[in-house]
Amino acid sequence: MQTIVDAFLSHAARTPDRVAWRTMDGATVSWAQWAVLSQQVAGALAASGVRPGDRVAVLADNSLVWPIADMGALLAGAVSVGLYPTSSAEQVAEVLRDCGARVLIVDDATQLAKVQKVRDQLESIETIVGWGDVGAPATPWAEWMAAAREFAPVHAEPDDDAVLIYTSGSTGVPKGARISHRCLVETARSITQVLGLTPDDTSLSFLPFCHAAERMFGHAARIWVGMEAMLVDDVARVFEAAAAYHPTLFGGLPRFFEKAHEKFEAASLLPGTDAERAQRTREVRASLFGERLRVATSGGAPLSELVGKALDARGVRVLGAYGQTEHLCVAMHRPDRVNFTTVGLPMPGTELRIADDGEVLVKRGPLTFSGYFGRDDETREAFTTDGVWLKTGDLGNVDAEGFLCITGRKKEILVLSTGKKVAPLPIEAALCAGPWIEHAMLYGEGRSFITALFTVRDVPLRLLADREGLPWSRNDLLEHDAVRREVQARVTQVNAELSRHEQVKKWVLVPDTFSVDDGVLTPTMKLKRHEVAARYAPLLDRLYE
Repeated sequence: MQTIVDAFLSHAARTPDRVAWRTMDGATVSWAQWAVLSQQVAGALAASGVRPGDRVAVLADNSLVWPIADMGALLAGAVSVGLYPTSSAEQVAEVLRDCGARVLIVDDATQLAKVQKVRDQLESIETIVGWGDVGAPATPWAEWMAAAREFAPVHAEPDDDAVLIYTSGSTGVPKGARISHRCLVETARSITQVLGLTPDDTSLSFLPFCHAAERMFGHAARIWVGMEAMLVDDVARVFEAAAAYHPTLFGGLPRFFEKAHEKFEAASLLPGTDAERAQRTREVRASLFGERLRVATSGGAPLSELVGKALDARGVRVLGAYGQTEHLCVAMHRPDRVNFTTVGLPMPGTELRIADDGEVLVKRGPLTFSGYFGRDDETREAFTTDGVWLKTGDLGNVDAEGFLCITGRKKEILVLSTGKKVAPLPIEAALCAGPWIEHAMLYGEGRSFITALFTVRDVPLRLLADREGLPWSRNDLLEHDAVRREVQARVTQVNAELSRHEQVKKWVLVPDTFSVDDGVLTPTMKLKRHEVAARYAPLLDRLYE
């Protein structure tokens, strides 16, 4: 069986001068250059005592260190482990202790400082390598590479571990999902088939490499077909990069498409003729995605029906995708078959069924993970008792046309004091489908009725301030009657489609904007419900007075 490493070396041999990577500052790396550098990394790892099966960890933002170090680890037969660059020192320690990595590569002094803070907890780490001007005690990259020895690529077996992808930790301690070489290839092959990817396609790489979506869509699938990509080292510059680079494929999280929708909506509110509005739409689309976009994909969380349809009408087709760390891509829309109320059709090689309690089950196959690293009991618990079906933890159904619809998280079901059960996810998605509410979190476990906590989007607030001639103050604007009317109107609209016990009876606006950095969103932009509930407990409690 051909592995991702085999595909990589093949591209380097057949198209050595073809560009593999571009950076925001205009630098390029060819497939041959990438191969040479990665082989040097493999030799340096061997000189550092790394053997096949050992874990090599990378803690870095999106930069060239990632694809070079990652592929170097695979060439050495090692297992590549990615850490989120937004991780705290304690989270870094947690992952490194769990995986037992022998070598850690960091890209700057900020990341090294995290490691130094918990260094005494990292007994397995023998070598720390600094990519940039990191300083002691990290070994400088050039010095480490200079010590590399001649090294022949290690041939990995299909079922050998290739990477560990750690779960985002929205519901507990992150676990390392073991992804085999076979799983990488079959997932890449499946994505390539669905999207019709070719070597002439181009993409942006801006999500963390340790993110399952970036690992598969932005890396494995791209290597499989030999695509070129631009590295974007600052997420805030994603649209700027797209406008300059003109990718044919844009893969992101729902939040990026929500921001794009806001920009289209803001442009549509400006006065002008139909022709002028159409021209502004074209200009906005080019400023967000460039001139060559063929298809976009969205994963990590559901994309709202409103945003999906609105972008589609403006010439940006976004294919929703659904997957988990344990099965990297379960379902996705097709370029010619889209239903924005669902997460798509099962991927080639993936079989689904719905359990009696509504849980979505995925048949174990080549796209399924091998288990959690060092956690045999939890691996067994991830499957049905016969070991055949992966338990996703998501509730859903399959419609008559085969589309999968996710209706909630099994563990996140709210049980009211009346015994009634409420699945918060679809209600929250419906509330956020309007222009005002950015984040919604339903609350009510053990209570007599449902309440909600909302954050409000910047764009409508700024438009309100401009229209009313008010100074920009998020706190003051949230108290404006117009804001509260708009939010209540959305709540009323959504409530009309719900059963009585599911309806939001009271709600509160919080002045904050939720982010990964403030600890209430996971790196995949999912709410950490327990963290949010604890942080805003006094506000939520007052709703029941």
